[in-house]
Amino acid sequence: MSKLDTYRQAQQALPANYEAWQVFGAGLENVGRDGKSVTVPMRAPAANEVLLRIDALGLCLSDMKIINQGGNHPRLRGRDLQNDPTVLGHECAATIVAVGENWKDQFQPGQRFIVQADIYYKGIGYAFGYMIPGGLAEYAFLDERGLAGDEGCYLLPVKESTGFSEAALSEPWACVVMSYALDERVTPTGAAQLVVADDPADWAEKLPRAQRVPKSLDGLADDARFDDIILVAPTPALVETLGDRLNPNGIMFLLGDPAEDGDTQIDVGAIHYQNKRYLGGGSTLEEVAEANRRIDLLPGGTSLFIGAGGPMGQMHVQRAIEMRNGSGCVVVTDLDRGRLTHIEKRFGDLAKERNVKLITLAPGDFEDQQAMNLRMAALGGANGYDDVVVLAPVPALVKQAVELSAKNAFVNLFAGLATGTRASVSLRQICRGVKMIGCSGSRIKDLRDVLNMVEAGTLDSNRSVAAIGGLDAAHKGLAAVKNAVYPGKTVIYPQIPSFPLTAIDELVAKEPEIAAALGTGGVWTNEAEKLFLEKYLP
Repeated sequence: MSKLDTYRQAQQALPANYEAWQVFGAGLENVGRDGKSVTVPMRAPAANEVLLRIDALGLCLSDMKIINQGGNHPRLRGRDLQNDPTVLGHECAATIVAVGENWKDQFQPGQRFIVQADIYYKGIGYAFGYMIPGGLAEYAFLDERGLAGDEGCYLLPVKESTGFSEAALSEPWACVVMSYALDERVTPTGAAQLVVADDPADWAEKLPRAQRVPKSLDGLADDARFDDIILVAPTPALVETLGDRLNPNGIMFLLGDPAEDGDTQIDVGAIHYQNKRYLGGGSTLEEVAEANRRIDLLPGGTSLFIGAGGPMGQMHVQRAIEMRNGSGCVVVTDLDRGRLTHIEKRFGDLAKERNVKLITLAPGDFEDQQAMNLRMAALGGANGYDDVVVLAPVPALVKQAVELSAKNAFVNLFAGLATGTRASVSLRQICRGVKMIGCSGSRIKDLRDVLNMVEAGTLDSNRSVAAIGGLDAAHKGLAAVKNAVYPGKTVIYPQIPSFPLTAIDELVAKEPEIAAALGTGGVWTNEAEKLFLEKYLP
């Protein structure tokens, strides 16, 4: 029996101690002690726990948010990390190695899982890798919060044939997939409704529950807030004013053409984090609803990905190319030409195989920014881009995305702009049906869907891997995430103690036998992972 086969069976005796990158406060210097992991005494799981062996872990930019904020991070709720440290890591593939008495009928050693990070128990969030110590360690404990939470068990089973890395990276991929699978409301069904029109009385029969006021807003209380706002023949000033009256998950329906042209200031952070929406595209509510039903990329359309050189941006690009009925033309921009060259290398053959035109643009390719902008606009055609995804948290890029969009396009604000961040966008474009959408995190349904795609072979999550390392390399890996060193994901293998942080491109020189199993374009594969684990597992 091979070393890897023995490892998969999870029958080895537990060690007396294990290593964990505990977080003691804000700053990378407070991850571990003196730049090294912390030795923790091993214990048997309590009756209400299972013990997970962490097999692979993707490092995430969200981890840096905890490092930057320490106990002030909202998901840590003021936790005293000096006395009660946590462990980062939520993109996690794990194997059960010990089971507490309460769970012996449901779990057994050797079962493999991925972890849904957003754990809710009795209505309270206990995210894995946040309040619950996560996967940047050799082992982790999980209790009833994750095993019998509000949505059931937050461990999703993984097939024996599935790779550890590809399983772990299902979690970030779920965030990407969710952004195209939102349950979008397109009709006014909210409890609190407002109609603003030249003749508001005309709406008495159509929306009898709604408050109705003229465009002067006479009669509107200063503290009134609404789930639905219907604004007929809007003006930039009214959109801006009434936007502040929208409740979370609220919608402003913009009917007809603008009464005044110009840009309007919209809280684009609230679109991402509070699910507020601005819907146009018709002169009636029925026409607006029809114009805004689409939530995914237009099949065969032209899509633009702005600032897509980072790990999550590359996932969006890969999805547009790899998915069935994806885009026909994919235009990708980034400040870093090297990252775009990496995208061409990693996805070029896939694009040819799928008959997708892949074009990358960087400022250095042009004599000035204006020349690049003209080229970007030209590639969208006379009507504009069918879909635009914004992957850099810059309000000016939101404005650009809306301007470059076609009628009834959607603009996916994937980059998390803080609530309260305003962008100046063309009101006329919104009235043409350009819809800005956004979301944060993912649902357990999305993670299950992604894992199913990975295990069915319709999504290759390993294409996202740019660097690997053992547990000792995690500190350098986090610094690399902070400084955007690698164009894709960094995967840590916690059961391998001392393999240095290594770019996949460097394996050809450093590990030629493993590199020989890489896929076309230097893609990390399950076969390469098997060779790596067989060689370096203790």
